[in-house]
Amino acid sequence: MLSNPKLRGVGMLILLMALTINSSAQSAKERFKKVIVIETKANYITSDYLGYIYLINDDQITKYDNAGKLIGSFSDKTLGSITLIDASNPLRILVFYKDFGKVLFLDDVLGPIGSSISLESIALDLSVLCCTSNNDGIWLYDTQGFQIKRIDRNLQLTHASGYINQITGSDINPNFLIEYNSYVYLNNPETGILVFDVYGAYYKTIPIKGLKRFQLSGDNIFYYQDNLLKSYNQKTFEEYDMQIPTDENAPISVRYEKQSRILGILKENRMEMYNIED
Repeated sequence: MLSNPKLRGVGMLILLMALTINSSAQSAKERFKKVIVIETKANYITSDYLGYIYLINDDQITKYDNAGKLIGSFSDKTLGSITLIDASNPLRILVFYKDFGKVLFLDDVLGPIGSSISLESIALDLSVLCCTSNNDGIWLYDTQGFQIKRIDRNLQLTHASGYINQITGSDINPNFLIEYNSYVYLNNPETGILVFDVYGAYYKTIPIKGLKRFQLSGDNIFYYQDNLLKSYNQKTFEEYDMQIPTDENAPISVRYEKQSRILGILKENRMEMYNIED
């Protein structure tokens, strides 16, 4: 037993901190109600604002609702492995095949909408990233000119940025591209998230580095880093960390849909889906 009052005070402080941490962890655990665990292997997961989860594994996409029910699947081995999908518009899901320079759109049950688009036919076959744009357009990152370029539904070039390597003062190696609320976000892990308006004009750089992917909801950017789900508010610059269910297996990919209160966590051999309670 500690006889020194100062030591007793320190001991009480440590105890209170331990109880607070334990209480926070327990509270976070109780917020997440597991819906389903799907035994699967996948490269990554994504989601849409309706709460649907998409698993991407090489050439295959599978789609689940917020109760874990399988909605549909799609695969076309002739197009090679899927580089990424953009489900910003759940009725017109963009699928990008970088190695073959092809873009395909799928409907809400993962049925093809028309034929695939050849980027070579419009001299954009050196594009390494793409995403959905408003009015059925597409944004691409073209490595030949270090530019983001927008094409419309008729595959005509409508907008292009300046040379981004000149804007940043160095070469870039971006890994993610998304349009949201009249802005285009290009992630360059070494420098942060470069933001452009819908005409391709550079606007700002958000200094969050080292990301693979992120999500946008309202003014917030959500991303998984350092074993935490984090948010960054673009207007107030406030940052917030959220503890999520964890075990010895680190997540490969995490998706959080604030509007539909769904959390998806992809691990090495399974995908866990949770409902989030207040």
